[in-house]
Amino acid sequence: MSPLSTALQRFAASAAPGAEQRLRKLAISAAAVLILLAWATVVLVLWIRWNDAVVGELRQNTNLARAFEEQTLRVLAAVDQATVRARDDYARRGGASLDLGRYANETGLVPNILVQLSLVGADGRFIGSNLDPDGSKTGHVDLSEREHVRVHLAPTTLAPGSGLASPDALWIGKPVLGKVSKRWTIQISRRITAADGHILGVVVASLDPGYFEDVYQRAAIGSLGTVTLVGQDLSIRARVIGGDSANQIGQTLKRNGVFAQQQLQREGTFSGVSTLDGLERYTAYHRIADYPLYVLVATASEEALTGWRTTRDIAVVLTLLLSGAVAAGAVVFVAGLRRLEANNAALRASEAQANAANNAKSEFLAAISHELRTPLTSIRGFAELMEHRLDNPKFREQAGLIRKGAEYLNQLLGEILDLAKVEAGSMTLSPEPVNLRALVQGTADFYALTAAGKGLTLAVEIDPEAPPVIVADGLRVKQILNNLLSNALKFTPAGRVDVMVERVGDQVLMHVEDTGPGIAPELHETIFERFRQGSARVSYEHGGTGLGLALSRALAQLMRGSLRVESEHGHGARFTLALPIVLPAAAAAEAETAAVSG
Repeated sequence: MSPLSTALQRFAASAAPGAEQRLRKLAISAAAVLILLAWATVVLVLWIRWNDAVVGELRQNTNLARAFEEQTLRVLAAVDQATVRARDDYARRGGASLDLGRYANETGLVPNILVQLSLVGADGRFIGSNLDPDGSKTGHVDLSEREHVRVHLAPTTLAPGSGLASPDALWIGKPVLGKVSKRWTIQISRRITAADGHILGVVVASLDPGYFEDVYQRAAIGSLGTVTLVGQDLSIRARVIGGDSANQIGQTLKRNGVFAQQQLQREGTFSGVSTLDGLERYTAYHRIADYPLYVLVATASEEALTGWRTTRDIAVVLTLLLSGAVAAGAVVFVAGLRRLEANNAALRASEAQANAANNAKSEFLAAISHELRTPLTSIRGFAELMEHRLDNPKFREQAGLIRKGAEYLNQLLGEILDLAKVEAGSMTLSPEPVNLRALVQGTADFYALTAAGKGLTLAVEIDPEAPPVIVADGLRVKQILNNLLSNALKFTPAGRVDVMVERVGDQVLMHVEDTGPGIAPELHETIFERFRQGSARVSYEHGGTGLGLALSRALAQLMRGSLRVESEHGHGARFTLALPIVLPAAAAAEAETAAVSG
């Protein structure tokens, strides 16, 4: 039997009606609270883990954005320096020819990054480049309609707010796809102004955006992660997805997109759904120094939260199992409680029925004993009278047998009445100071002739430490000793019967020990039951009703004491009556004074 079942049975045995229903509600409430707490804990832990995963992903992306910003800035700064030197030299020469190849080579970016460094005149026509110094190969084509030229030569033709912040500012144009080469280039241009303020032309640097994509492809940001170089004009200069070129150079981000809606700082983070492919990403951005460019590093939430989703699925499954176990446990508990409640109700009904039957039996025994006592008293009286007045010895002997039978029946009725009173709770005690030695010795002396008649030794031994006087119901103590001595003498064929009295703690112990056949350990409690003896053979050989020991134990318990037996089959028996020591007032005062003075 499990501890839970044991606890439930104990509760069911002691609980008042209705307590089981309260416990059922408590069990259901506890299970519900436990399940809610489990789910609340899981939700909280998962939210913390999710937040940690997102923060960690954004931190990683921020570090990558800073690294790519530094790499991109080095290229732009080198190109910008070349345009500044070419501009200043051309202005100083007053429009004379320049060695653009030298300026281009000094950047160290030719030919993979810096595709071409060229010069455009004030009329918007191509003058020359590091690849075509005099323009003879290309021809002096008109570039005045190109945005990166028009922004310097005819800024008023541009849309409001799309021009330069200052006349000397560097312009980073949108990517341009070559008509012949089919190659994307980013045009970076700067105005050339003479000392008197008139415009001499424009110096233009053409960069290959493929270089930036080659650099960005090295980042391990997942198969759906992106690195984007985008301008404030929302035009994409370079973009890679999952380590490969996205082929989205020249496309423009939507103005209602997540990036366009940001209040951009020098660096920052945001999350949202991309307008290009509809994927949610965690993005970190960094501005390229003071240039109107930003590098964006983004990882898809689908990949960034892979580990978290695995943890979430495991946690949800485990919590579901736990919830199911708790719910099942609650169901089993409530079902068991209902069974115990039904059993408890049946037990209460059975107990009430048994008590009613027991009370009826006790009342019947008391009534019939009372009704029988009056005629038995008359029979005993007439038999005693006949025993004394008849002359015929045979008749006197028969009258004596009638008297003894009446006395035995009267004694039996007395035991029945006493037992009925004890069970009904109507037995009253008369505690008074009792001379313990006189009571024990007098009871033993009463059986001296019986012991001598069977050839048994009857001895009394009283410990000097035993209190001489105790407060008790002497009549009931004597009644118990009578039963014990009577049984000892009855069942002991040879040997001795000893009565011993001793003090142990706050109790006085009275032992009745014999050398009779003994009692098997499994019968130690049986002999104290009403109308029960050790065996049918004992009842047949020695007679008796089996009420004496039951009444004796009941009287001992009524006096706040106990009656127990120690015995083994074939080794005699020892019955011990234990009573609490209650001293008379005078004796108690003397004992207290002695204790204080000692």
